[in-house]
Amino acid sequence: MQEDSLMIVIPRNQEDIEYPEAFEDNLKANEHTKVLSFELDKYERYEIKLTIDERLYTIWLSLEKVEIPGFIRIDHQFSPKDVETIQKSRIGLGVNMIYNGDARICFYDQIRIISIMVPSVVAVMDIPSEKLISGKWLRLAAESKVMPSPRYLFTVQAINDEGTDEVWLHSHGLKRCGLYEIEILDSSKDTYNEHYHVIETMAYRMLESEESIEPGEPVMNARLQDGDALVTTAVEWKEALNFYPGVKFGNKNDRDEYHGEDYYVLMAYESPDDADMKIYTKIQDYGRRLADNPMFLISTPETERMSALARERISYLVFAFENLDCECIAKIGLKTDPEYQEDMPREHIWFEVKGFRDGKIIGELTQEPYYVSGIKPGDTGEYSYDDVTDWIIFTKEGRITPDDVYLISK
Repeated sequence: MQEDSLMIVIPRNQEDIEYPEAFEDNLKANEHTKVLSFELDKYERYEIKLTIDERLYTIWLSLEKVEIPGFIRIDHQFSPKDVETIQKSRIGLGVNMIYNGDARICFYDQIRIISIMVPSVVAVMDIPSEKLISGKWLRLAAESKVMPSPRYLFTVQAINDEGTDEVWLHSHGLKRCGLYEIEILDSSKDTYNEHYHVIETMAYRMLESEESIEPGEPVMNARLQDGDALVTTAVEWKEALNFYPGVKFGNKNDRDEYHGEDYYVLMAYESPDDADMKIYTKIQDYGRRLADNPMFLISTPETERMSALARERISYLVFAFENLDCECIAKIGLKTDPEYQEDMPREHIWFEVKGFRDGKIIGELTQEPYYVSGIKPGDTGEYSYDDVTDWIIFTKEGRITPDDVYLISK
């Protein structure tokens, strides 16, 4: 069952959502959007048919009570002033749409439409993923030519209590993408971080796949340090409970109407024969091998998206290096030696940023290259912005990545 994508916009100024005519005017004034119709439906919602960059959508606008439930995840940092505004807000603007096609593009377009309609957003409560998103982050993401990370389309909730070590991990948000939700039963406080990455990697694969990944289908998830692969699959929760007869969380008693429909437990195949015969292995059977620095799959499109965002926002790295009390590192894609070119054209290596000059980063190599000869840790060189694939700013308060630049934006 596909879920609607409802986002509740909390404005800085209440009057920004009181006049529907202003939404229509703002949409019509924007070069990317074209309004085809704007009218009240039988539920007294404003129904808008529009295109954004020629992609057709129907959205519904409604006034919604602002209540932040305890299960909502605060996904971003907010200033004390913004927290006060959120706490005082009573009414927000509900922006509802049904995703059709690539959910990553639909999410991107939904936040762009919100940014166009409402000039000053403090926060957005994304109901399907149960997240509270910063208005500053939304504005920057809407202005970007690079789509947001797929992780914004879903969240992974961890259920446990103080009386047990057991943790039930399950996703929220994938149903709005026309997919099933995924979970891991009988995780623990020691292993749930690794299990979170298993769920996240599977969700990325599901969102990126041009064809639906059906339950029971094998999916490459990670490469383990011992050379084995973690190949995951989705098993309907009622069937999976046969492997977990004593679980306290995620059992039949926890399956309300929402969590009982379209939820599948992640399990593993240990061999191709197991996949053919549908012989499942519990994720827990991989034990500490999942904690031993496994290499989770990052697809080429996601790597390219991350690299494009790092280059697009490199001015924030320059600003931080020159104006903040911080340390900065940048990942540079270096051309590999000729014998490795066919299989691995570039090796991505971290450098400590020492400065900037004429559109280039001055960086000191921090790690030993495997596939690039002639350089070693401690060597300093100049590298083009075009070769940057990631960067991190370390401040006293924490780390800032290309996705987190709202923290230092005006």
